Amino acid sequence: MQLSFSLTLPTFSNFSKEKILAVETPPTAPTASDNNTTESKITNDNITLENNSTEHKHVVKAPKHSSRLKLNEDNTDWVSQEITTLFTCDGYGLLYSSLILMISIIVSCLAFRWFKQEQTSQGLFYLILVFMALGGVTLMYASHLMAFFIGVELLSIPFIGLIGYQYIQTHSLEAAVKYMILSTIASAFLLMGIAFYYAASGELTFSGLSYQLSTMTSQSPLLLMGVCLMLVGIGFKLSLVPFQLWLPDVYQGSPTIVALLLSTVGKVAIFCAIARLFLLAPIVNNETIRIILVFMAFFSILWGNLFAFIQSSLKRLLAYSSIAHFGYLFIALIAVQYQVLALETIGVYLIGYTLANITVLGVISLESHSNELRDHENEIDLSGLFWRRPILASAMGVGLLSLAGMPLTVGFIGRFLLILLGVTAELWWLMAAVVIGSALGLYFYARLVINLYLRPNCRDDQLVNNPLMNIKWQDFRLSEVLIAISALLIIICGVYPKWIFNLVTMAQYLST
Repeated sequence: MQLSFSLTLPTFSNFSKEKILAVETPPTAPTASDNNTTESKITNDNITLENNSTEHKHVVKAPKHSSRLKLNEDNTDWVSQEITTLFTCDGYGLLYSSLILMISIIVSCLAFRWFKQEQTSQGLFYLILVFMALGGVTLMYASHLMAFFIGVELLSIPFIGLIGYQYIQTHSLEAAVKYMILSTIASAFLLMGIAFYYAASGELTFSGLSYQLSTMTSQSPLLLMGVCLMLVGIGFKLSLVPFQLWLPDVYQGSPTIVALLLSTVGKVAIFCAIARLFLLAPIVNNETIRIILVFMAFFSILWGNLFAFIQSSLKRLLAYSSIAHFGYLFIALIAVQYQVLALETIGVYLIGYTLANITVLGVISLESHSNELRDHENEIDLSGLFWRRPILASAMGVGLLSLAGMPLTVGFIGRFLLILLGVTAELWWLMAAVVIGSALGLYFYARLVINLYLRPNCRDDQLVNNPLMNIKWQDFRLSEVLIAISALLIIICGVYPKWIFNLVTMAQYLST
């Protein structure tokens, strides 16, 4: 006799996944009940139990609205697959790995223009960039803490070479050495936390951790210590308070294209991997851990916006702004019990943040060259940019307004979802910090936008009065096109956000 179980496991975003388990059992002697041809059916909502003379079936049916992901039904459906125990290939990893690869391509185009005046080949830069992208993709699909750690190291080590690559620039070597030392210390804390985690739970896979933590009757001190040590390492990589002091100096000392990588790939990859872990393993159910996360998010929001308020260097300003933005995003991890809304918030906010950084830092990169001692990152360098390069200045202004969370931009949609999630989770202190931080951010972002449109002291009246006449279409190449497309996407997603909602909803499936 064969026992056949058809079990549908519930997953996020109303997706379903079917697994068939067949168990062979030795034949048994027929009984009086086996000769009975009637069937007993017990139906309770979506559970049906059928008893026949020769077989027993236990069927758990999927909810009627779960129709987006089914096994062997349509070739176009997304099916989660485990690649050994280290990686899981699903829609979640596909979305963010595609985002990382697109950022890497854009940075390659910007780097080609930045190195234009160099006499020697810069192939080493692109090789290091490939390894950095490999680390980011590894993190996207990681479903095991060892794969997570390998991805973090593959991402962090190439950054040391990228930050100090153009060592003739001011503060470049200082920034590289500072990042190398602090990154090594953070990795040691992260690895020690993983060791304590394993000692307490006996598991390293994300799904195994989810099971062990959900079945524990009481949280062990060893597990709490492991999580705290992991938060130290993660806090450094995401530059959250109190592990954020290194970020402005590293931003200022590194080339602008590398600062773009640090603010996007370097943080998006780690945050998405942490989001996968937090959504599967109920880490924030512990009140101590939850309080620590709330304090990190609260002070990151206030610290980042307050210090960005007084900066004149755009790269330092964006460094402090990055601290605040990932403080905002930590609200989604704290409110992790609202799984679908948390994933949508993370997806929309990260896409908007990435597009805005491409427009702002991309324009600074195009205004700079690799043979100069520093990039054109000060406000005075970009003053009146609209009268020299109107399309780039407009794109940069759109990116700055999106970072400020202004309406009709995708940044506003992400900020609105974040507030909605925080109110749903009743995180009132964090909501107060978001309001204060948004007010401060609106001031210094608007100041930068106004600076782009200041009239220069120029005697050429035609140039001043007709900036569109200054457009040199022959110089408008692939890098400028990519920046303009990013600005258009910011506006389109802000005016009509339905398609970006559909995109992040399709990528909500996480394998358990």
